[in-house]
Amino acid sequence: MKPITKVLERLSKVKHRKADQWMACCPAHDDRDPSLSIKEAHDGKVLLHCWSGCTADDIVAAIGLELSDLFEESDYTPKRSGPSREAVAAEVRILENALRLLARGERLPQVEAARVAKACLRLGVSHDA
Repeated sequence: MKPITKVLERLSKVKHRKADQWMACCPAHDDRDPSLSIKEAHDGKVLLHCWSGCTADDIVAAIGLELSDLFEESDYTPKRSGPSREAVAAEVRILENALRLLARGERLPQVEAARVAKACLRLGVSHDA
C-alpha cells in the first residue's frame, strides 16, 4: 500500500485540494476545522504540516503509524544514533597519539590527558588515570 493511502484512510474530513495535496483534521489535537496539510512528494514520500503546530511524530502516532510509514520502504533509512564515523576516527587518532607518547615513556601534558579522558568517554572505553 502506498504511504499516502495509509495516511489518508486514517484521517477525517479529508478534502482534496489540488494534485497530490489534501487537507484534513489533525488527529494530534482537537481539530474541528481541517488544519493538517498533506502532500505526496514526487518520490512518494508523505509530507505533513499541522498549522496548529503539531509535529509529524505526534500526527503519525495519533493515527497508529510511525514516521517510516511516510516513506516508500526502499527510501526510508533510520537515522543513526551516536557519533559519526568521522567523529569516532578523530577520537581514535587522539588515543593513538597518546599511546605513542606513553609507549616512548613520555608523560602526557595535562591538557592532552584531559582530551584523552574525553575521547575514552565518547568511545565508551575504560580510562584508568
